Amino acid sequence: MQNEQAPNATQTHNMLLSKLERWYVNGWFRGALQRPLELAWLRHLHPFPQGVAVLEIGCGDGRGLLAIAQRFNPLSLTGIDADPHQVSRAHATLARAKVLARVQIASAAALPLPAQTYEVVLSMGCLHHVPVWQTAVTEVARVLRHGGLFYALEFYAPLLETGPVGAVFQRLFPHPQGRFTHAQFLTELAAQGLVVLKHTNLFGLAGFTVARRVATEAYD
Repeated sequence: MQNEQAPNATQTHNMLLSKLERWYVNGWFRGALQRPLELAWLRHLHPFPQGVAVLEIGCGDGRGLLAIAQRFNPLSLTGIDADPHQVSRAHATLARAKVLARVQIASAAALPLPAQTYEVVLSMGCLHHVPVWQTAVTEVARVLRHGGLFYALEFYAPLLETGPVGAVFQRLFPHPQGRFTHAQFLTELAAQGLVVLKHTNLFGLAGFTVARRVATEAYD
C-alpha cells in the first residue's frame, strides 16, 4: 500500500548551497575527505553491498557516485541533486571517467523514482538542507526495497544553528531553521520503518548511521 498523501511545496523544497558552501563541497579538501574518511567510516559500520542498485541523494559534483562505481560495481547507479549546477558537474565527472549513471535534478523530499527500487540509498550530508527533513526520510524509506540499506552522514543542530559555532555557521553556510539532533534523526528513521544497525554520534555535531528497511504498512 502506497502513502497517498502528497507533500506540499515547503516540504519538498531543498535549500540550495550558498556560494561559499558550494566552493567547499566542490573543492579538493572535501574530495580528499569523502573517499578515504566518510565512505570508509560508513563501510566500517556495515559492509557496503556489491552489485546492487544504488541511489545517492544530494550527489553534488558526482565524486561520491564515481567512488561507488569504482569500488562496489553497482548493478545500477542513480544520483539526484536539487542544484542544476551540481547536476551538470556530476554529468561531467562521470562522463570523464566513462561511468554509466542516471543523474537528475530533484529534491530529496520528492524523489521522482518508483517505490522499492534500490538496495542502497546513500546521503552524505544532504537531509539537513531540506526544511521539512522528515519528508526526505519518508522518501528514502519509500524507494528502498525490503531489506535495503540506508547509509547517512548528517550534521546536526548544535553545529548548524545553536551556540557560538552555530551562529558562525548560519552566517557562512545558511541552512533552514529547526535542524535536528542525532537522537531525533534516529527516532525518525525508526518511525519510517528503518531499523538502525550501527551509528556513531560525533559529539552531537555530526553522525554516521546505517539503517535497514523493514516492511511497513505505508510502503508494502
